Amino acid sequence: MKDIKDLSKKLEKFIPKDKKEVTKNTSSLGIAMRLSSELVAAVFVASGIGYYLDKWLETKPFLLIVFFFLGAITGILNVVRTSKMINKD
Repeated sequence: MKDIKDLSKKLEKFIPKDKKEVTKNTSSLGIAMRLSSELVAAVFVASGIGYYLDKWLETKPFLLIVFFFLGAITGILNVVRTSKMINKD
């Protein structure tokens, strides 16, 4: 048990206490990559869900289109929320 407590004390040094510490040391390229990957991932996941629901329910293009737009809206909202959090610093 002593080893686990020592390990947790050492790990506390590397875990940021708040989100400001995470965004303080990032470069512009890192922020741009994060924002673009959040947007692309949201669209990709939502489109995949729409595709498989269309396949399962046999409603070919309808749900794919709906989920594509939902993914795009979600991705844009994630980018806006993250950029606001980064700009607060």
